[in-house]
Amino acid sequence: MDRIGRRGGRRARGFTLIEIIAACAVAAIALGVAMIKLDFSDGRRLRLAAETLAGRLEAARDEAVMRGQAIAFSSDGQGFQFWVADRERDAWVALADTDAVSPGRLAQGVSLDALRVNGAARPLGERLVFSFGGLAEAFTLTLTAGRQSLDIAGDALGRIEIRGAP
Repeated sequence: MDRIGRRGGRRARGFTLIEIIAACAVAAIALGVAMIKLDFSDGRRLRLAAETLAGRLEAARDEAVMRGQAIAFSSDGQGFQFWVADRERDAWVALADTDAVSPGRLAQGVSLDALRVNGAARPLGERLVFSFGGLAEAFTLTLTAGRQSLDIAGDALGRIEIRGAP
């Protein structure tokens, strides 16, 4: 009677070597897929940075309309700042942090390489101004990551779009 529950005279214990190898292979494949999904390629990093910056530029345009004051954007190529026109001092003052319009840095590996206003190249650091009427000069900001690039373009009516492949 003590042989009940036994198979062929041995009791089954643990896992076989084949089962352990199969489990390790499945775990390795799952980890490999997760690493690929989490590792941003230049194109994905560039697209995300462009979408984030375009959203902040739209927020700056909206902020100018709501405040009734001109708001400006400037960048050194890696970071960026928003400015508000101070009429009393006749100067630009760094805009205090708000949720949508605050200074920041582009994602690692992404840089702002060119600014064009009304089709003419402008140096980085020059302010791009959004008027309190919601209008702006037509502009193009070129972001690059590795060999890939995207443009953030704004028209005179204040519409902003991302152009390019990644």
